[in-house]
Amino acid sequence: MIICSYGCGKEAKYFFKTGNGCCEKSPNSCGGKKNKDSEKKKGKFKGTPYWSLPENQRTLPIIPWNKGKIGVYTEEHRKKISDSLKGIATGKASTPTKEAERKEKISETMKKNPLSGGLRKGSGKGKKGRYKGYWCDSSWELAWVIYNIEHNITFERNNVGFEYEYKGRKRKYHPDFLISETYYEIKGRRSFEKMDDENKEKIKQFKFNLNVLYEKDMKQYLTYVINKYGKDYIRLYEQGEGPNGRGH
Repeated sequence: MIICSYGCGKEAKYFFKTGNGCCEKSPNSCGGKKNKDSEKKKGKFKGTPYWSLPENQRTLPIIPWNKGKIGVYTEEHRKKISDSLKGIATGKASTPTKEAERKEKISETMKKNPLSGGLRKGSGKGKKGRYKGYWCDSSWELAWVIYNIEHNITFERNNVGFEYEYKGRKRKYHPDFLISETYYEIKGRRSFEKMDDENKEKIKQFKFNLNVLYEKDMKQYLTYVINKYGKDYIRLYEQGEGPNGRGH
């Protein structure tokens, strides 16, 4: 008696050009083949189809490449992987300046989206908080606030929206702060020329004194605060207060 080539243990009644015999007219109907196909899907066989292997290798399980190896993923190795992904997998930029520019682009996109309702004070995911009664929408605003407080420069947060028109639609522009009769906008962009058309237009249409602080203008404030409090100066934010004086 010739046994089925597909491992069911039954007598082979049908034979094929390959030289294999089977208990069924089609190997796909054989219980032995069905079991091996099921095991193959579970990863018990090598990637090569078992029917193309020699019979003495058809039931060999896959052995993981790292089985029995010590320290394949050491803590040092994991740290290297984690460090290599910083600024990539997390979505954050690789440097503080680039991260500020990334957040600014997101901010401007939100402002242009009519369905977003505009970007309001306290919205978004920037490093925002309250410092000595002043709400800050970013770490750069915080640096500006700290600098002015410690240099006895009187200022206030601007809460007034000024109308401007862009592509036939009326919108509101909210500069960040006010000193005397001059408004201040902390942009962080490299230059006016690199702004999009809408930002350029709202600045052009602004009818009052306006001082827009770009990256080069912010260096004195950032240098002062970082030298005095360190790069993690955002820890100075007051805990538990949102933009309206309530909890976050």
